[in-house]
Amino acid sequence: MKFGKLEIFWLGLIGITLLNTFVGENFSSTVLVSVLIALTVMYKGLVVIDHFMELKGGHKNLRFLMRAYLILFPSLIVVSAFF
Repeated sequence: MKFGKLEIFWLGLIGITLLNTFVGENFSSTVLVSVLIALTVMYKGLVVIDHFMELKGGHKNLRFLMRAYLILFPSLIVVSAFF
């Protein structure tokens, strides 16, 4: 069985989701968990818009808006974890 590029990214996204579940269940520090999950959500979102939504070669303004959204909101989660 040979995996293509998308299948490898898909398996990576599943692995990150399982890792997030493990971290959420086993660590008691809410700040650490919030920061780790926000960073992985940011990475997962960037992978999805580049490879699954095919915005990697799309219009640069649309790609910029999606990237800004995926960077802004997880960053706000990180900031809120400290207050």
